[in-house]
Amino acid sequence: MSSSMRNAVQRRNHKERSQPAARAKWGLLEKRKDYQARAHDYNRKKKTLKSLSSLAAARNPDEFYFRMTSTTQRQGKVAKNTVAKQMDQDEVKLLKTQDAGYLRMQAQQERRKIEDLEGRLAAGFGGGGDHMVFVEEKEEAESFEPSKFFDTPEELLGRRQNRVTHDMLKDGRLQEMVQMAMEGRGAVGGESTEEKRALRKEERELKKRQRMREREYRELKARMEREKDLKRVEAELDEQRAKMAKGASSVKNKWAKERKR
Repeated sequence: MSSSMRNAVQRRNHKERSQPAARAKWGLLEKRKDYQARAHDYNRKKKTLKSLSSLAAARNPDEFYFRMTSTTQRQGKVAKNTVAKQMDQDEVKLLKTQDAGYLRMQAQQERRKIEDLEGRLAAGFGGGGDHMVFVEEKEEAESFEPSKFFDTPEELLGRRQNRVTHDMLKDGRLQEMVQMAMEGRGAVGGESTEEKRALRKEERELKKRQRMREREYRELKARMEREKDLKRVEAELDEQRAKMAKGASSVKNKWAKERKR
């Protein structure tokens, strides 16, 4: 039978045995390729251990050369070109100065952001908009009365989006609603759809500002901790540079390397 006919004839599908149900906890059933990979790894480690054992058995205990103090080994072999260029003290001091300058700049940026957050939180708006009124003269600003300017009672000045005027309060039902809202008992049952919508809008606005205020407090706390950490690291760098200055260290005697045996 030719190869073309052999490939055209339908043959039995190849199926591999799966892991028995009783041994399902051991994972997939190991195939020959899995065993080969595991065996190759085992033989490689065995060969390495045998080579190291022979080297240790043939080692001369008196063998020494000064290169041993500056070289390293990787997987039992001496690594080449592992001696890094040593920076002198002036270069290290310059790098520490640059690091301290960067930390100082970051701390200043954090301080400006902290002051901005503290100013917004102290104003009581939590980052929201302010209703600013401009006047012509300084005397008008000193004698400015918000209640008279907005034509609303002082108790309702906080409702920036829906302030009730004195003319609106002349209606008895509206006055009753405002009084009940100020006392915290809610509005009367016969309020209109527009009034309910306005109250719901005001509640959403208050909750939104409260969430914004809490988020800014968390941000303020995190930035204050970051500023504290930056200053601490900067102080440590300054201390290191001070120790590296001339005359800061004690006298150290350097002896030439000499073989003792």
